Amino acid sequence: MVDLDPTDQGILYLLQQDARNNTTSGIGEQVGVSSTTVGNRISKLEEKGIVTGYQPTIDYEKAGLDHHLLLTATAPMDKRSQLAEQALDIHGVVTVRELLTHHQNIELEIATSTRKEIEETLNELAELGLEIVRNELLKRELHKPADNFGKEVAED
Repeated sequence: MVDLDPTDQGILYLLQQDARNNTTSGIGEQVGVSSTTVGNRISKLEEKGIVTGYQPTIDYEKAGLDHHLLLTATAPMDKRSQLAEQALDIHGVVTVRELLTHHQNIELEIATSTRKEIEETLNELAELGLEIVRNELLKRELHKPADNFGKEVAED
């Protein structure tokens, strides 16, 4: 674990809030440091593997992928990590979460434009060796930054 000072925590909070529209100068103003310091801190957070990417949040329905499902699957324990990575390569799979449980140890999110694509994706996941134990149609998902990352620093 890496110790994060209040400046790093404030930067992480603001990046989670809106990485695309937060500039280094804007973040610097909110956390009380220069834009150069923010840029350097972000680079170090990336190098340490704390910040691993910047993915947009997509409204799949508006993008024409209105078949949006959450799946729970069971993978053999000795193949769980391998199957989780392979599942991400299947058409329609947009997120895979590997869980530390014996059963129901993989969660997947799929987004497709047709029912036929859902069926094809489910078949490919089964062929891969995942046993789908639950699937649910997703209505909406809400996100917020983790409060323990400098919310008070960013809002001062």
